[in-house]
Formats: sequence, C-alpha cells, structure tokens
Amino acid sequence: MIKIKGVNGNLLVMFDTAPFDDLYRELSEKIQSNQQLFKGSRVVFSGSGLTNLSLDEIAALQQLCLNYGMVLNNTELPVRKSSGTAASPSAPRSTPSSGDLFIHKNLRSGQKVNSEGTVVVWGDVHESAEIIAGRDIIVLGKMGGIAHAGCFGDTTSIVFALNLVPSQIRIADRISRSPEGQSTRPYPEVAYIDDEGICIKMYNPRENLGRGRK
Repeated sequence: MIKIKGVNGNLLVMFDTAPFDDLYRELSEKIQSNQQLFKGSRVVFSGSGLTNLSLDEIAALQQLCLNYGMVLNNTELPVRKSSGTAASPSAPRSTPSSGDLFIHKNLRSGQKVNSEGTVVVWGDVHESAEIIAGRDIIVLGKMGGIAHAGCFGDTTSIVFALNLVPSQIRIADRISRSPEGQSTRPYPEVAYIDDEGICIKMYNPRENLGRGRK
C-alpha cells in the first residue's frame, strides 16, 4: 500500500488506494522499523491514494511524520476538503508550492516543525512548541510558542496569527520577545522587520507588509 524511495534528497512516500486506517498503520510500522532513517529526513507525499483522503486524514499522516522528527516538504497531489466529496477528474486542481507546509491541528508543547517554505497552521501553537520556516509563518489560532520566519535570511518574511503571543519571535537574524504575562490579544497581528527591528502591529489587510514590501 505504501512505497518509499529517495528522490532528489527527499523521501518520496507513495500511497496506493486503501482505507485510511490501513495506510496509517503501515506508515507507522515502516517508520518504527527504521527510525534513524526517517529522523530529520525531508518527506514528500505522493500517490493516487491521497485523492481519497480528507484533509484531516492527510494532516494525521503528516503529524505522524512530525512526531518522528521528519520535515514535510509538500504533498504532490491535491486533496479534497474534509467535508466535501472527491473532485471530478475534470475539475481544476492546484498543488502547494514546494517546501510549504500545511498543518491542520494544534501543535503541542515540545513539538518542533521545520519547513523550507511557508508554514500555515489551522490551530494553536502551544507554549514551547517551535516553528522554523524559510518564509512566512501563518497561524490561524494562538501563536504561543517560538516562531522563526525567514530562517535562511529572508527579511521580507512575516509572522501572522489571530492571537500573536509568542514566547519568542525571530525573523531572519532579528529576535524579539513578547511582554511577560501577555496571554491574549483581541485582534490578529503581524510581525515584520522594519528599520528598527521586528515590529508587531494589528493586522490591516490594506497594508502591504512582508513579501513584496519596498
């Protein structure tokens, strides 16, 4: 049901069509049989079996990889929405940019996520959890852990959250911390680099912050 091979420095995980529970169990067994091989490896999901899985099921498979220290580059094939039906073969489809990572659950304390591109989290990032991204970090929930955007030196990267209260923010080589005792903010905020360092302000969709800013 699952085949794994090395391609261009990545581990390509190819899923055949099968029930989610069977795919999850087989992937877990393959990882546990050789944890040293998988730990720290960059993983790409592929295969026809992904088209029959919901976003929640894809996220569960991604989280399994994260739990064993892997880095998720992307999912090659598009997936349907968890609440919908499978798209027709003629429907237009899109594929995430290489290196971008989409997480559909909370990041628990102690978990660490690495991505060469942008990281998008549909959920909360708990205290002591850490996200390191080559580009932007977007959290559709509470960002309470450590966020390092633009880790390869991209000073146009941003950190956005509906509730931005991180223990530490880094953008490129700049670093900042949230005030002690701050636990909630009543509005979404964005952090970016200006002339004086990292600036955090209320998000305004009319402003052009981060990538593309002059």
